[in-house]
Amino acid sequence: MSHSFGPEHPYKTAIVTDKIFGCIIGSAVGDTIGLYTEFLSKVQSHRRYGDRGFTLLEPRTEPFPDAHRLQFEPCGWTDDTDQALLILLAFLENRTKGTEFNLAQDFAARLKIWVNSGLPALDRPAFDIGINVGAVAGSAHFLRDPLKCATERWIKGGRKAAPNGSLMRTHPIGVIGVNLTEEQSWRLSADVGRTTHVDPRCVVACCISVGLIRQILRGQIKTENNMDAAIERAYEWVRKQPEIMNPDPSAGLTQNQVRQHLDRQEFERHVYAKTLEEIRLDDELQMGYVYKCLGSAVLLLRRAIQQVSSAPVAVGMVAKAQLFEKLIIQLIMEGGDADTNGAAAGALLGAFLGYANLPSHWKLGLAHNDWLMAKTERLTIAVGVEKGTLNSEKDEAADGGKKPKKRC
Repeated sequence: MSHSFGPEHPYKTAIVTDKIFGCIIGSAVGDTIGLYTEFLSKVQSHRRYGDRGFTLLEPRTEPFPDAHRLQFEPCGWTDDTDQALLILLAFLENRTKGTEFNLAQDFAARLKIWVNSGLPALDRPAFDIGINVGAVAGSAHFLRDPLKCATERWIKGGRKAAPNGSLMRTHPIGVIGVNLTEEQSWRLSADVGRTTHVDPRCVVACCISVGLIRQILRGQIKTENNMDAAIERAYEWVRKQPEIMNPDPSAGLTQNQVRQHLDRQEFERHVYAKTLEEIRLDDELQMGYVYKCLGSAVLLLRRAIQQVSSAPVAVGMVAKAQLFEKLIIQLIMEGGDADTNGAAAGALLGAFLGYANLPSHWKLGLAHNDWLMAKTERLTIAVGVEKGTLNSEKDEAADGGKKPKKRC
């Protein structure tokens, strides 16, 4: 069976394009709305924002004025989307060159610039750099061997840390994978993710997200059974990759100990959770755990599939237009690492529901909206969904077409 995906019919092309825009913009708005409650508890989130909802259009919803939230530009996304854009821009620049390239290595080079200078294309400083990303990318040998630096950091942490920092940025690879095989998409996601996060739980989370997005774009996820099958295929693929399952062979672990790295019981508890309450997203000690982020994203996609499939056609069209906002608000009002949870869930929901069903008072009020829409349009051409010519654009270069500024 051919894995190439060329939506010949204009109607089919329009649907896939809408889903690609939904994925990229949906993740960015999920990240942006999530910032309102990031690091708050569920109780604090409800106390500070109540039930009034959120809008990025004037008069916009003002964030709780603490030091963390005030460092970001109004209606702007966070580090989650910045890092996703590093992947997207690396892919676009290299596609315009038309030569072979290593996306993982290119991403690592851009990440190093981002940590030191921010996102040059938009003159955005790098706020809220994750502990793991900062430590790995800050290594003197990072550009020479990102995987080795990430592995050393994992070992130093006792081989226990599985943060969500690679999952939050991986969704563009789901779009890139639309014309790759499923296994090629998983491998690309693993390679890029492991530049900073080598724990097998982080890798499997990235592969699941990318696999789901790819399948959604290809029209292959319409039911929960489709979704669960895609999840389990990604899990099994990771489980069968020795170098992923055991990043540190020198430890002399038994096969049973290596298998425990994925912690199947924890995986099932999060990925097959029935409610957000079960996942405990505002757990003060574990809010950044990758299975929490993955589990909440999968649960929201599951709810979207359930509600769309169970509604009559006319009712379903109205329901879809409200579903993204409804589900994202439910998620971020749980508190915890809400921007990252919103980014990961927003990518899946946006791909499933499409850009047309993102709330206008979010997508139109998003900072840098025109720029992000233009880059997403170029992405649809780069992956072969839309027809067109890709000419080089300076701001897609690693330095944004300008000399990077050092952080003060």
